[in-house]
Amino acid sequence: MHNFLVKITLMVMMVWLILSPSVADEKKKLDASVYDGWKSINRGYVISNDGAFVSYVIQPQKGDSYLYLYNVKTGELDSVPRGKSPLFSQSNQFLAFNVSAQADSVRALKLKKTKKDKMPKDSLFIRNLATGEMTTVAGLNKWSAPKDGGDWLAYMLEKEVKKKEEPKDTSKVEEAKKEKKEEKKEKDKKDKKKKSFKSKGKPLVFFRPSTKDSLYLEKVNHYVLAGDGSAAYVVQSVGDTAEVSKVLKFNPETFTVDTLFKETGKIQKITSAYDGQQCAFYFSPDTADAKVYRLYLFGYKMKSPSMVIDTMHAAMPKEWSARTKGRLSFSRNGERLFFEAGKRPAEEPEDTLTSDEKTHVDIWNWKDMDIQPMQKKNLNREKDPTYGFVYHVKKQNVVQLADEQLKSVNVLDKGNSNIGIAYDSQPYRWARTYSGRWSSDVYKVDVESGERTLLLKDQSGDAKVSENGKWGVYYNPSDDEYYSIDIVSNTKRLISKGANVSFADELNDTPNEARAYGIEGFTADGKFVIVRDRYDLWKLDLTGKTNAVCLTNGQGRKNTTEYRYVKLDNEEKYIDLKGQLLLETFNDVNKQAGFSYLSGNAISEIMMGDYRVYAPKKAKHANVMAWRKGDYVNYPELRVCNGDLNDSKIISNTNPQQKEYVWGNIELVDWIASDGLKHQGLLITPENLDPNKKYPMVSYFYERYSDNLHGYRSPAPSRSTVNWNFYASNGYVIFVPDIFYRDGDPGLCAYEAIVSGCLAMADRYSFIDRENMGIQGQSWGGYQVAYLVTRTNLFKAGMAGAPVSNMTSAYGGIRWGSGMSRQFQYERTQSRIGGTLWDKTSKYIENSPVFFAPQVETPLLMMHNDNDGAVPWYQGIEYYMALRRLEKPVWMLVYNNEEHNLTRRANSKDLSIRMMQFFNHYLKGEPMPVWMHDGVPAVKKGKDLGYDLVE
Repeated sequence: MHNFLVKITLMVMMVWLILSPSVADEKKKLDASVYDGWKSINRGYVISNDGAFVSYVIQPQKGDSYLYLYNVKTGELDSVPRGKSPLFSQSNQFLAFNVSAQADSVRALKLKKTKKDKMPKDSLFIRNLATGEMTTVAGLNKWSAPKDGGDWLAYMLEKEVKKKEEPKDTSKVEEAKKEKKEEKKEKDKKDKKKKSFKSKGKPLVFFRPSTKDSLYLEKVNHYVLAGDGSAAYVVQSVGDTAEVSKVLKFNPETFTVDTLFKETGKIQKITSAYDGQQCAFYFSPDTADAKVYRLYLFGYKMKSPSMVIDTMHAAMPKEWSARTKGRLSFSRNGERLFFEAGKRPAEEPEDTLTSDEKTHVDIWNWKDMDIQPMQKKNLNREKDPTYGFVYHVKKQNVVQLADEQLKSVNVLDKGNSNIGIAYDSQPYRWARTYSGRWSSDVYKVDVESGERTLLLKDQSGDAKVSENGKWGVYYNPSDDEYYSIDIVSNTKRLISKGANVSFADELNDTPNEARAYGIEGFTADGKFVIVRDRYDLWKLDLTGKTNAVCLTNGQGRKNTTEYRYVKLDNEEKYIDLKGQLLLETFNDVNKQAGFSYLSGNAISEIMMGDYRVYAPKKAKHANVMAWRKGDYVNYPELRVCNGDLNDSKIISNTNPQQKEYVWGNIELVDWIASDGLKHQGLLITPENLDPNKKYPMVSYFYERYSDNLHGYRSPAPSRSTVNWNFYASNGYVIFVPDIFYRDGDPGLCAYEAIVSGCLAMADRYSFIDRENMGIQGQSWGGYQVAYLVTRTNLFKAGMAGAPVSNMTSAYGGIRWGSGMSRQFQYERTQSRIGGTLWDKTSKYIENSPVFFAPQVETPLLMMHNDNDGAVPWYQGIEYYMALRRLEKPVWMLVYNNEEHNLTRRANSKDLSIRMMQFFNHYLKGEPMPVWMHDGVPAVKKGKDLGYDLVE
C-alpha cells in the first residue's frame, strides 16, 4: 500500500511540473539560509587495500554529516548519519568510524551551559565488510587500528562499564554474612590508613570484528599498537595508597595479555617497535611533582623490561635525564631507540614575593637573535629544551645526536640509516627580521658516533637527501642551478648543465630570490634525481657526467602545460622510470587540467579539459583509484575507476539542491593593462543574465587568481571576502583581475591592472553598469582597496579587510601571530618596496594610503579585528581616524578577539550581511541599514545589530 501511494504521489508531482513549466524553471537567489546546509566531501576519503570498497564523508557547513560506504563491484551505496573519520582494516575485513551526537542535541546542551565533560561523546561503529553486520560502542574516548596489518582494533572508553548484578544464591546467605564481617574488619583497618591514590586510567578493549573476540582492560593510561599488527603494549595505572604502574603485552592471536612490568611509580609514554617484538617506556618511582624518569626497554630474549638510561648513565650530561617531552620511537628495523633528554626537572623554588613586589619587564636587546615577541611565542619550547639521543639496541650504547646548535636530527630511511641530516639556523636568525631568507647550514650527522660534518653553508634553496643517504641534491638561487653532494665524500657537482631553462619561479615579482619549482624525487636505480621547471620534468645525473635530460621532451613548455608527478603509493621511496608514471597536467594559458601517462619519453594524454582534477588515491593491492573532478558550476564529486581514469563512475551527490538556485557562470578574460602587459582575469556573471540589463560590478583581487578558473566555490559566510557565487546569484557581476608587480610600486601596479581591467570589462560588456562599480579585498587585497580610493573615483564603494594604511608605521610593526618583525615584508616579500624605510622613504610614503586621505571620495567599509596576528589593528584605526577627521564616509567593523580572517561562524555570517548591505546601498540604490545610517552605540552592542533598513 505504501509503495502504491508513493507511486501515485510521484505521478501527480510529474504532471504538476509538466503543466507548470514556469515553476519548474524558476530558480531562487542564494541567501543566508543556504549556508548551513551546503555540503562538501571531507578530504579524508579512504579506499580499502583490495579496492573493493570506498568510504567518504559528506559534511554540511553546520549540522550532521553522513558517512557513505560504496561497494566498487556491486555499486551498492550505504550511509550512516553523523559518521566521520573512516578507516579500513589492513585485512579488508572491516570499516571503523566515529559517529557523533546529533548537532541539534549538542546545541541544546550548550544553551544549558553543560560542562564539557558532560557533553555526549562519540560512538564507535564497526562494519563487518563480509556480512554487513554493525557493532556499535558508546561512550568512546578514542580508538586506533594497526597501521599495516592485523584484523583487530583497540578502543578506549570514557567510563568503566558497569557489570551486571548476578542473582543471589540464597543457600549461601550465612556464608555471605561472615564474609561481610571480615570485610568490615579489613575496611576499618584501611580507614586508619587513608587512600591517597585514584587512577585516572580508562577502560581499553581489544576487539576482532570477524570473530567477536574481545578483551577488556581497566585503568589504562597509555597504549600503543605495533605497526604490523602483531602486538600491542598497554600501561595500567592501579594501586591503593600509591600509584602502581603495569606494562602488559597483548597477543592478538590468543587475545590474552602478559604482564611484563609492575612497579610502584608512574609510567609516561610507551612505544612499540614496528614488528611488535620490543617496547620502551619512561618510568619514575619518584613521588614528587617534578619527577625524574628512567628509560626502560623490553625486547628480544628479555623476560622483563630493563632500565637502559638513568641519570647516572655515562652518556648523560651532568644533571640531565631522559625526558618525556618529544620523541620516543624505534627505527623501522628495531635496531635503534630514539629518545629525548635534557636538564633534570626540579621543584620550583618557594615564592617569597607578593604580586605587587614583583617586577614585570621585557628587555629588548639589539643583539638578541630573536626579538622579544618571537621569543615569547617560542617560550614553551625554549625554556625547557630537550635534545635527541639514540640507544643502539645491539651494541647497548648511547649517542647524543642533537644539541643547542643542531636542535633536531632527521635520521633517514625511517631511522634505519647511519646518516642523519640537521640544520643550524643560528648564524642567520638575527638577519631574518629583515632579510626574508630562511637560511641554514646543513650538516650530516653520523648516527653511530654522533660526529657531524658540514655539507652546505647558508642554504635557503630547495634540497633533498636520498633515503639511502648516499646523495643530496640542492638548488642554488644565485646561479639557478642544481647540484648534487656525495654524502660520504662531501663532493659537490653541478648536475643541471645543458638544461637551458630556469628552475625557479619565472613569475616571481617580489624583491626576493625566486624559489625553485621543486624536486620530485630520486630514481629507483639510484642514478638520477627528477626536478621540475615551470612546465617540464627533468632527469639530472647525480654524478654530473651527463647533461640534463627533459623527460617530458619539452612538450610542457611548447604547449604551456605543467607536468607534475602523481605519487600513488605513500610508502614510495623512489621513482621507477621503468614503469608508467601518472602526471597531473595544467595549461596556464587556457587553464585546462587533466592527467597524462609518461612512459620513457613518450607522453600519452588521458584527459584534458575545462575542469579541475584532484590527485587520485589508489588501493594498496589493486588497480582501483578514487579521485575527484569538478568545475566552477559542478561540485568536484568523488569518482571510482578500475585503472582507467576515463572510465570512472561518480559515487557521490554532494549538493543536489544547487539546481534550485541561480548560480554564476565564469569566463576567462584578458586585456592590455596600463603597464602595457597582457593580463588575465575572471569574470563571473549571473546564470540568468539578461544582456539587455545593467548589472553592478564588484572587483575582487589579491595577486593572481586566474588559475582558479575551474575551482568550485560553495556559498558560505564570508571570513573576509565576497563570495563570488552568492553575489552573482543576487544580481552582481564579479571581476577578478590578475596583477603583476614592480619593486617599489605595489600600489601603482595594482592601480594599473585593476582600473584598466574594470574599464576594459565595462567597454567589452554592455551589461556591466560602469556607473555602479565597487572593489573589495582582504589583507594585501585590503591594502590595494585602501590605496585605489586615494587614486581614483571610478568606484562608488570600496570594502577593505585588514588593510595596511601606513607603510611607514607598519614597517616597524610586529606580526603578533608569529612574533616576527614586519620589516622583511617591505624589504623583500609581498609589500615589495625593496629597501629600508630610510633608504626608500619616498616609496613608503607614496604607497601609504593614509598620506593621501584627503583625496578619498569613495565611501569605504573596513574590517580590522582587534586580535589580528598578521596586520596590526592600529593600521585600520589610523586610516579610519584620518578619514573620519576629514569627514569622509567610513565605517570600520572590529570583531572582538578575532583573527586576521574571521574564525567564528556567527561573525562570518554577520560580515556577509553587512558587506552585502553596504554594496546594495551604494551599487543598487537600496536603503541604508541602521548600522550605517545611525551606527550602533556601545550601550546597544549585542542587543541591536542594526540590520533594519532606514526607509
